[in-house]
Amino acid sequence: MHWIRHEYNAAKTKAVIGMLAVFLFISFIFLQFAAAGAITFALAIAMLQWQYAKHAGSKLQFSNRLNRKRVLNGGESEWQLDFENKGMPIWGGNLKIWFQDAVMPASGGLTNYTGLVEMDVPFTIGFRENLSLKIPVTGSGRGLARLKKMELSVPLLFGEGEAVIEYRETLLQELLVYPKIHPKPFTYSPSLQKPGHFNLNHSLFSDPFQPIGTREYAPTDQFQHIHWKASARMQSFQTKIFSPVANESMLFMLDVAAFYGTIPNLEARIEELASYVDSCFKESVPFALAINIRSAGAMPYLFLPAGDGQVHRQRALELLALISKNHSTLPFRSMAAHLDMHIELPLTTFLLAEDLKGMEKVVASWSRRTQLKVIASPKGSGIA
Repeated sequence: MHWIRHEYNAAKTKAVIGMLAVFLFISFIFLQFAAAGAITFALAIAMLQWQYAKHAGSKLQFSNRLNRKRVLNGGESEWQLDFENKGMPIWGGNLKIWFQDAVMPASGGLTNYTGLVEMDVPFTIGFRENLSLKIPVTGSGRGLARLKKMELSVPLLFGEGEAVIEYRETLLQELLVYPKIHPKPFTYSPSLQKPGHFNLNHSLFSDPFQPIGTREYAPTDQFQHIHWKASARMQSFQTKIFSPVANESMLFMLDVAAFYGTIPNLEARIEELASYVDSCFKESVPFALAINIRSAGAMPYLFLPAGDGQVHRQRALELLALISKNHSTLPFRSMAAHLDMHIELPLTTFLLAEDLKGMEKVVASWSRRTQLKVIASPKGSGIA
């Protein structure tokens, strides 16, 4: 069973059934057939009410599919709830759902104080009927919103009372809200190696006249870069790989640690970094991210290797969207020392940090190997 049943007023209904059964027996003893008929009718209604409260919703099936949708901050999306009813019909029910406040109902009018949004939706479904509920929501803040709980209130056919069924399985629908992206163009020192001085329709960082191989086609690849002979040979679309002619890659290092927690202006810094990521994507500049939040794996912190393109941008925004103020951090200088030993520094490195205390040797060493730039917090949003 995927539902847990809570029956309200069931004890009263059973008491009424018992009382009517006693009156029916007494009416037969005293040969009061008219009264027995009326009592039998009332007893039938009470039995129908009891059976409805006991079985309504027992064969209601919910399609609990794993689904993660992505939405921009302020963008529109929806929860989609699909039901199939193979049992008794449900009339005038009320579906109640709880989800995290990274998204809010598009209709508005709800106030949230606990981090969870509670929403009521009218619910009616007949016998052997399918129902698809689409609940429009709007991205209200960076983060991951999950459906946390769902319960259905089924009113009884006669009189007061209701049966409440609660979905017991973990709900798998998620809505991921990206950080806000502001128009934040930044200047960078261009490489001296360029194909020319005119506007080009391809990236400056690969030579379209020197293909060195092929790879599987991706939806974001340009049509003119398809290798048709290789595609015919492999029976699937293949995209040309070109020789790189310039290195303009960038590394963004974000410091979110403050004492034993995170910085108070965490949201502003994440939105700033997301804007830089979007600018790199638009300029076709490869970029990497490093954030001093502890993580399991080869890198003991959040690290996204250098790359470019739409898929890489999406991975970066997802990584930034999932950062929480409750995550454990590590010292910024420890992350810098680890990076110094395990990666090759790109052409340009940006340090989004307030305090570089204890990093004097690292900064001096990196300044000779990369174009090092420190980006402080915007005015008025520094660490308190």
